Amino acid sequence: MHAVRRESRDVDVVDAFVDLQQPDIADVVQQTQGRRIVVPLTLWHDDATAREVHGLASGDADVTVTAPIGPDWVLAELGVRRLIEAGARPTDTIVLAGGPADSERAVRDIGKAARLLSAVWGGRVHVGTTYGGLGSPLAEAIDIARAYQRRVVVSMYALTAPATVRGIGDLGADVVTGPLLAPGATDPTVVSLILARAAARGSWVPVGRDPARGA
Repeated sequence: MHAVRRESRDVDVVDAFVDLQQPDIADVVQQTQGRRIVVPLTLWHDDATAREVHGLASGDADVTVTAPIGPDWVLAELGVRRLIEAGARPTDTIVLAGGPADSERAVRDIGKAARLLSAVWGGRVHVGTTYGGLGSPLAEAIDIARAYQRRVVVSMYALTAPATVRGIGDLGADVVTGPLLAPGATDPTVVSLILARAAARGSWVPVGRDPARGA
């Protein structure tokens, strides 16, 4: 977030968290005044995060919640960069590892991320989710990829390395990429993506509403 703060000229940037980390987003909203824009740094729609931030927005007309930062072409391009760095070849079978998916909307978002990665990579991308939940389990997706009798490369769809990254190799993948953001590094394209979400000021669709169906 330091990089976002450096590049932001029109607004103050304040860190906040939805989980057990501090400062808690509810406290930050209460302790600040005026127009506030919440940008969820999630790569797909997450119901738990949506309930938390929309609860804050519903109680304060000056609070706006943007769309999450993913899926997006910027992240797909980063994913391909990580594939190349990991030594992926055009003949490999690629599996995007996302998750956890706690709703059908999350499954659709992760599926879209796989399609965007496929378009940039130029080849088919399978998709699996970790940590349980909805969607095809990653282990199952890797098994299906194995049927092509090629090397299986897992593309980590995460900003930073999740706790399960070491166990993914045990599922049968030949290669596992690094997360989208290299440890200790920032990427100007991700910074621009975050700032673009803030500038758009568009709200998430309320929890339980399917944007594809309009209700």
